[in-house]
Amino acid sequence: MRARRDWWGPSLLLVALASCSHSAPARPVAPPPPPARGCEAPGTRCWDFEEGRIPDGWTPYRDELSGELRVDDSRARSGRYALHASKLVGGTEGSQGGPKKTLRFDLPAGFGPVLWGRVYVYTTPARPLSHAGLFNARYPRPGQSGGAVETLDWYELATYRQRYMAIWHPPEPPGFPEWVQLSDTPLVLDAWACLEWLFDGANGTHPEAAEPRVWLNGTELRWPETFVFADPPTTERPVREKATRFTMLEAGVFLYQGLSVPTDWWLDDLAVGPQRIGCEPPAAEAAR
Repeated sequence: MRARRDWWGPSLLLVALASCSHSAPARPVAPPPPPARGCEAPGTRCWDFEEGRIPDGWTPYRDELSGELRVDDSRARSGRYALHASKLVGGTEGSQGGPKKTLRFDLPAGFGPVLWGRVYVYTTPARPLSHAGLFNARYPRPGQSGGAVETLDWYELATYRQRYMAIWHPPEPPGFPEWVQLSDTPLVLDAWACLEWLFDGANGTHPEAAEPRVWLNGTELRWPETFVFADPPTTERPVREKATRFTMLEAGVFLYQGLSVPTDWWLDDLAVGPQRIGCEPPAAEAAR
């Protein structure tokens, strides 16, 4: 959940949250995800950053306030290099205007409406209270075949109030009313965490795109707090428009409110595809 205008101060942000948050109703136990197929699965794209530079096809996108986004060898989950959002800081927590450092990637025309993803993330030295986005994927609205970024619906993986969060958005600006799912799981600090997600814009015969699903180190996250964020506030849920194909990815770190503690994130072994990619087994992770 994010404030998008400079006049959204901390108190108004909390009022908006309190006015539309509620406990999520119990959902039936979902079937297990399909077997992980790794980077060998047809249609899967993987980036390990081992070129030592921004990979081909990715271009700089957001660049606001202090910090730097680069590929370097300061920390890597595998190999030598990783994408590093270095020393992000600036703005006031609870108010609009945080640091943003991201890249974007245009997907091929035939990618399709279902996007599985995986990335390993390392964060230090503190968990931000502000909304910190890590990855999003965008798609044209019904009846459209493409379009500029500001015309696209999108799913987002993020953290907020030091916990993992997932969001469905209409086009930005304004990007709301948005459907927000806030977990009860704290952001993993000072260790590599494997995050997986399923953004199902087709959702079978259902009338709307599916809610985002997220896994941390192989365990699916729960969403005990869900709410609509909008300006002005509302409790009416947005209609999650269905997708025919995803067209754009964004990766990096983008804070929608301020960050007072200089913070580093590393992203490594990013992958997306039409089937589950999966994390490496814990034994392999422990050996790194």
